[in-house]
Amino acid sequence: MTLRRLAALVVTTFVGGSFLTASAAPISLPAGATLTGTLQSEINTKTAQDGQRFTVVTNAGSRIYGHLSEVARGNVGRKAHVKLNFDSVAFPDGSRSPVNASLSSVAQHKEINYTQAAGQVVGGMIVGNVLGKWVGTNVGGALGAAGGALLAANTATNIVIPAGAAVSLKLNAPLTNGHPQSR
Repeated sequence: MTLRRLAALVVTTFVGGSFLTASAAPISLPAGATLTGTLQSEINTKTAQDGQRFTVVTNAGSRIYGHLSEVARGNVGRKAHVKLNFDSVAFPDGSRSPVNASLSSVAQHKEINYTQAAGQVVGGMIVGNVLGKWVGTNVGGALGAAGGALLAANTATNIVIPAGAAVSLKLNAPLTNGHPQSR
């Protein structure tokens, strides 16, 4: 047996939260283990739909498949929200297993709808100005603009998870690669 073949058989399948090899060795990970990978396509609450599929690829090439749910676009009075659900793992050796995991962390950023935010600020300023005149003060417009800005800051954003973002998930149940010896 060559040194290269021996090394391929001896290399462990899991180190630091990532699958490492495409060997036929059984993979068995306990509940609570952390898996890390890279998101393959952008997720944006502005355009995403419930049921939309996504894929996370681990460092060794295992593919974790999932779908989105509870997608809510950021809008007036409503914060953006999205839930990533993990369904199955395809291992480099071709075997597949269902996965029960929860999202631990993901790199994301908020996308601000500046037109909507500006409208909320101006609307707040107009309402504040009218109310200020009604109660006999000239600071109503400034207070209304501040209120509109707070509303805009809390509701006029969408969640964007870019392609290539680092994703970390925690296993809620043990995971095996489907080889009979690993069950």
